[in-house]
Amino acid sequence: MPDNYSLFYTFDGGQPARFQEARVFGTTVWTASGAAMTWGEETRTQYASIAEAQAAYLSHCDAAVAGGHTLARTMLIDPAIFDFALLRILVADAARLAFGAVRRAHPGQHIDAFALVSDDSAMTIGPAANSREALAASEYGEEMLWNPAEWAFEDGVAYFDSAYRLLLQAHRDLPFDVDFDTFRTGVFDACIAALAQLDAEGCFGAGAQRDDCVLLFEVSDSEAVEGAMERLNPPAVVARFERWMVSCAEQG
Repeated sequence: MPDNYSLFYTFDGGQPARFQEARVFGTTVWTASGAAMTWGEETRTQYASIAEAQAAYLSHCDAAVAGGHTLARTMLIDPAIFDFALLRILVADAARLAFGAVRRAHPGQHIDAFALVSDDSAMTIGPAANSREALAASEYGEEMLWNPAEWAFEDGVAYFDSAYRLLLQAHRDLPFDVDFDTFRTGVFDACIAALAQLDAEGCFGAGAQRDDCVLLFEVSDSEAVEGAMERLNPPAVVARFERWMVSCAEQG
């Protein structure tokens, strides 16, 4: 039987600041709250019946709104199914906002690199951006361009909290029956698809401007996702990357 779930936020400057979550499964009501992009504090309460648990869940949701939080998402969660389509939408929306935020925050910089970065357990997603000026000033030279961990900007991280909450159901002690390899592969593909969607919308420019912009999806401390470079970049960027790889091999 699917579980009822709700997510609430307070906001600061348009970005999520604090969250509250509530989920009911069987006779258990689970809640979590805290600052955006953190694990938060969890509670888990058992009730005598499913009806009592459902009533307590609804009461918690009402209290969140009364306390100044805004409902961001309410859904049914089937522990055997992960909603990769929803994840792609959430990541695309967050990335669009984050890319806009980094451009507004650094108007004197030519932002020409944007990435989404996850981890090998597919628990986190965050943005990174770089500029022509930051690359020119880097002691690492062209190597910096292909390593988002070395990039200069991380504006808009909190926009990804809603996607992060969705991922955490696979990592908390909650009902979750999706095979991990299926989950991990699907999460990474959703992130790549979200970036490709923004690219198709023209977020990263067109023509010569797009040829100068690097778009990446990276998994920290792990192998590159096969085909991601080619899916996300025009031939000019792919060729630039291949030239750098060749130069590294020659130097090594």
